[in-house]
Amino acid sequence: MFSVEASQLYCEFWNLVFTQFDRDEEGNYNKLAKPNIDTGMGLERMAAIMQEVDNIFEVDTIKYILDYICQLVGISYGSNSKSDVSIRVITDHIRSVTFLISDGVLLSNEGRGYVLRRLLRRAVRHGKLLGFNESFLSKVAKKVIEVSNKAYPELKEKEEYILNIIDVEEKRFEETLEQGLIKLQEYMNFINENRTLSGEDAFKLYDTYGFPLDLTKDILEENGFLVDEEGFDKEMK
Repeated sequence: MFSVEASQLYCEFWNLVFTQFDRDEEGNYNKLAKPNIDTGMGLERMAAIMQEVDNIFEVDTIKYILDYICQLVGISYGSNSKSDVSIRVITDHIRSVTFLISDGVLLSNEGRGYVLRRLLRRAVRHGKLLGFNESFLSKVAKKVIEVSNKAYPELKEKEEYILNIIDVEEKRFEETLEQGLIKLQEYMNFINENRTLSGEDAFKLYDTYGFPLDLTKDILEENGFLVDEEGFDKEMK
């Protein structure tokens, strides 16, 4: 975490968490029988410090992936703030997706499998914003494996499986993405005066078109709208 205080720039790369309580389902905080201290270091932040770069996207292994995405789409990083966001999203998400699948996480509509699906589909959508009109994520995942397999040999061992899962899910989502975007645009054309998409409509995008809520939120926010998350949760139940 970078923060500015008194004109100085600080980078937090190590932290301590003092665990004292167990929060029950009623929201009560009960003291633990054995309080403890959890500590952790930000490995990629440390890499940024050691390589004397400003952020993790300039760390060699991550920049390798970012540069490949730029090469694929024919865009220079740093030339446009909007495309830069999409490039970073894809770089970050495809790394997460590749490692999650390698660790045995399966695509699903709940739990960690839903997190995996959300990351993958958000990356697909940002690929569309960059101009990708065909499947590309498995190509980028291959670069993740290429640059990281020495430290994580299981990536190479499971390469074919990882790339196949990504390719199948990307193609499946592409089939509904265009229809879903058209439907969301229709909804935005008739959003009420409080500029909020109803939970019912947000749920239809999820249920019919496979749009995770955070993807719908992303698109709405880009256009100055909100979504009724409470209403969406009611529809989910």
